[in-house]
Amino acid sequence: MPIVTWSEEYDVNVEKIDKQHRHLLQLVNDLHAAVEACIDKNKLRKMLIELTEFTRTHFATEEQLMIKHDYPEKNAHQKEHKMLLRHLGDLVTAVSNGKYPTFYSDYDVSTDWALVHINEYDKPLGDFLNQVG
Repeated sequence: MPIVTWSEEYDVNVEKIDKQHRHLLQLVNDLHAAVEACIDKNKLRKMLIELTEFTRTHFATEEQLMIKHDYPEKNAHQKEHKMLLRHLGDLVTAVSNGKYPTFYSDYDVSTDWALVHINEYDKPLGDFLNQVG
């Protein structure tokens, strides 16, 4: 069962970003299901790497738009991106070193980080991008 289902309330009204957000949440749901099913650590590591790589791609998309349109909150938003990527990298390292995390403790790749990021950082970015066209 998915931990989160996409809802219009998560839309930032920038098609490319919304499409990437839907995919990102699907990856998070898949990862959650994998952890709940206690899959093999190597498979879990591959899933984490996939999530990390897609997240990096998604953040690059946002950052390109921020630069192109001179987004005033660019620095804070980029700082948040770096922190989230560092967290994902730490999780990959932990699993690579044999740790099998629990989902809601040291392994918080739950929807919290994704939805908090969307609501606190991406919605204002979407509003700004829609204002500047």
